[in-house]
Amino acid sequence: MASHVSAQAPAGTQVPAPQSVAGVPGQRVSPEEIQQAVDQAIGFNLFAVPEQVSPSAGGGKKIYEVAAVERLHRFQVGLEQPTSRVQASNILGEQVGRLDLQWSVIPDDFLARPDHRLVAVPLDPNVSQRFAIQQMTFKFGDGTDAFRTFGTGRTFPMTVGDQPRLVVAAVANVTEAFGKFQNCEGNLTICGDLTPRGFRGNILTRFQDPIGKLRSKESLPPIQPQADPDPQTTYLLWAGQKGEEPPGLENHFSMSRDGQVRGMDITTQLKLLHLDFAQGGAFQGQNFMIGKKLIGLEIGFGRGSLPNASPVGTPLSPYLFEGVARYSILDNKGNTLGALLTNVIEGRRFDMPVPAAPGGNGWRFGFFGPIVYGTGCFEGVRGMFYGASGSVFYSLPDGQVVTHFYMARIDDPQGKFRSLAGGRGWN
Repeated sequence: MASHVSAQAPAGTQVPAPQSVAGVPGQRVSPEEIQQAVDQAIGFNLFAVPEQVSPSAGGGKKIYEVAAVERLHRFQVGLEQPTSRVQASNILGEQVGRLDLQWSVIPDDFLARPDHRLVAVPLDPNVSQRFAIQQMTFKFGDGTDAFRTFGTGRTFPMTVGDQPRLVVAAVANVTEAFGKFQNCEGNLTICGDLTPRGFRGNILTRFQDPIGKLRSKESLPPIQPQADPDPQTTYLLWAGQKGEEPPGLENHFSMSRDGQVRGMDITTQLKLLHLDFAQGGAFQGQNFMIGKKLIGLEIGFGRGSLPNASPVGTPLSPYLFEGVARYSILDNKGNTLGALLTNVIEGRRFDMPVPAAPGGNGWRFGFFGPIVYGTGCFEGVRGMFYGASGSVFYSLPDGQVVTHFYMARIDDPQGKFRSLAGGRGWN
């Protein structure tokens, strides 16, 4: 598979009729069976609130590194069934664990890997810069269930209302896991603010869970609401999967003027998504739930970030991709309420085994980028878009199944997109 083809990221894929999986003569595996295998996973939202911070300076007051101790909270985002408006509840819950983080600002052209020595540069809050997540260690409950990550991200100087903020977003891969998380592949995408005390914001997490060790069969305890740490920001969460797209919007290759494949144009259906977990005596994950009703449509383009890059994505060297997409949200009559145009500037893809799809390419990935502009109910909106996903490609361009966890983090000082209901109308 050419590297520019395997760039596909925040856009879904078509599910054709059952057929032989590519490369396995005579073996018939239906797209539904592959979808079920991809969805043997959990997703959950955390919210990090800093407790202690010790920025490391070198040469005066310049900050090269931030090391912080943070509280991890349960976080529920409940998008309502869109009718005449788009709103979601954002509920910060009880503390469930602790996060120790260490980040370093790095040059734009620096190749960051867990086995490379970092080259740090001073933090400049007035410009966008890259940073490396040297360590993010997540400990739940008494610390028995835990995992560590490595990744990279970028700062984005923004203004919310009349308040300047240094927004940060990053993708990280799980490098070591303990307790319930042991032997489970996972990755996460973070988005929030870098404050004088540390990172404050959301951590959208996805773990592949083929034998169900992370998913509890017991009902989760009700969330215990806490004071909102960021009432000027609203998070909107939804899922993206393939379905019966309108004629002309099926998956297809995007061609350059000289007839070369430069990427893929892909459409997905948008639906309501429910993610949750809890921390009792041990970590309690929950099967994620996707609504049946169509709430929107995504039309996106994805490509590889580096020409002639290897198509293989590993924990040490993930495949890099980028793309643009338009997310239209529909009311219950199919009319467009508004749309967001997003620019994914950093995406990371990791290959993963999917035994139910021998011969197919199993992927998990994370991505982030700014919201470029909005229309309709989203006119004038600013913020960030990010997500985490699982997918299998078994033929090109249309043989793919995918489940995206999508999050829009919107600057919302007036509370236009904030609902007080707990995801009313979810189905």
